[in-house]
Amino acid sequence: MTHVRDLIDIRSGDEFDQPVPFGLVYPMRNADGSAPPSQRGRTWEHLTAAGRVLRPAR
Repeated sequence: MTHVRDLIDIRSGDEFDQPVPFGLVYPMRNADGSAPPSQRGRTWEHLTAAGRVLRPAR
């Protein structure tokens, strides 16, 4: 299975990027196209605990 960089939150539509397999996930843009309030990378565990459900964008 190949690494998928482009991710989307199926609940909100926000877009994320994971440049390195098993690395941090970075917010890229909100569903409305605006910049996210923080562009700090997060772990999968943090995003899951925050209620995010990320799936490949394509």
